[in-house]
Amino acid sequence: MLILPLHRKPGRENFPVVTILLVLANLVVFALFQSGDGRVEQEAAQNYIDSGVLEHEWGWFAEWADLIARRGNEHEQIDLWFGEVGEDDQGDQWRLMMIESEPAFLQAVEDGVMVPLDTAQYRQWRNARDQLELDRSRSFTRNYMLRYDEINPINALTHMFMHGGIGHLIGNMVFLVLLGLLIEGALGGGRFLTLYLVSGLGAVVASLSLKWGADTGGIGASGAIAGLMGLFAVIYGMRKVRFFYWAFVYFDYVRAPALILLPMWLGWELLAYSIDDGSNIAYEAHIGGIVAGALLGLLAVRTGQVRKEFLDADNGDDLDNDRAAIAEARQALGNLDAPTAKRLLRPLLTRHRDETGLWRLYFAACRLRLDDPELHTIAGRILRLPGDSPEQRELIIDIFAQYRQASKDRLKLKLSAALELARKLVAWGELEPARFLVDRMLRAPQPVPGLAELCQALAERLELENPATAGHYRHLAQSMS
Repeated sequence: MLILPLHRKPGRENFPVVTILLVLANLVVFALFQSGDGRVEQEAAQNYIDSGVLEHEWGWFAEWADLIARRGNEHEQIDLWFGEVGEDDQGDQWRLMMIESEPAFLQAVEDGVMVPLDTAQYRQWRNARDQLELDRSRSFTRNYMLRYDEINPINALTHMFMHGGIGHLIGNMVFLVLLGLLIEGALGGGRFLTLYLVSGLGAVVASLSLKWGADTGGIGASGAIAGLMGLFAVIYGMRKVRFFYWAFVYFDYVRAPALILLPMWLGWELLAYSIDDGSNIAYEAHIGGIVAGALLGLLAVRTGQVRKEFLDADNGDDLDNDRAAIAEARQALGNLDAPTAKRLLRPLLTRHRDETGLWRLYFAACRLRLDDPELHTIAGRILRLPGDSPEQRELIIDIFAQYRQASKDRLKLKLSAALELARKLVAWGELEPARFLVDRMLRAPQPVPGLAELCQALAERLELENPATAGHYRHLAQSMS
């Protein structure tokens, strides 16, 4: 699941200077300091392979792997694909990676379980392993990564600026820019940088607490960025913000209180952590970062460190910037050019979902062609609006009448949507369209849950103006109860 807040565009008043500097720092570290690490790692591994020790080590690993079911016959498959040790450099690289993915095996060799400690074979293996670590020590990443078996304040900071690959880097930087754009202006550059780094340290605490003693480590800005997620949700609180979400194949833009993102983000990371099976993603760091960021955000709000005027300035809802596009869409409608009108209106509806006039224009564009498949889709979206303002209520009533006329009463509404719409129409006193929907649902092949209560409500509204019809619906309600 992907959730991205897309609430504001950058401008002079909210240009995220510190965020851009953080992005540049990450890019510089990756391009200049980490760029040679791949070559260092490969050369170190190749030197180890050339030492001849891998042949013995692979034999020990095969014996050890046969004892644990979770490795299955992976070692046999590598032998089948690449031949014997020493026949294929790529195959030997794979063997070394598989061996090092099992710290328990390496510990067993160190403890003399696989080969006695007082033998020449063990001493040769130990010397080769020591040389491998010495060769790898030239790697910038290995020197400045967060290690789970030590407390190193310098590495706790430096690991936030390193990444494992270009995809890892780009993904983190996208989140950093989007969140920094919304948070830096609310806190100010200095406070933003401080809370970003402290949130990253919160992620470090979580990782060390849950992985302490492991002979591995971690790199990446994701723990600190997760802190920005917690900061954003708490700082913006119940203010409605626009965000994009993508769950499997379904995606959309939604406007909702920022605070609801906190349990969604945190819940997703907790779920991922609970079902994590050998992933190299540090979900525990994300959890620690989100919690730390949320607590820091609460502290910033309580101590008055947040610029409320920045939070309250919602530039995204200013229609003045879109007047030209609206006028162009109206002109296209006047020219009966539905595709152009809809193309212009789609982004406007994304930014201004509460503007009833835009919904009317888009529906009018769909009505230009009676066979337009979007007619039913857009009608359904309009009719599902809550109707909690007089403008929305008028829009729903008007569009429903137009939809009936355009479709010749052949509506494509789900029964649940029809039931909810009919409830609203009854509550608003729009009894004729409500009766139309109720009568259609009464002819449904399967019982409609909640229809009996709706018939009773409709009967009560009809009692004064048409007692006979009211009695009809009251009888239907009783027969369904």
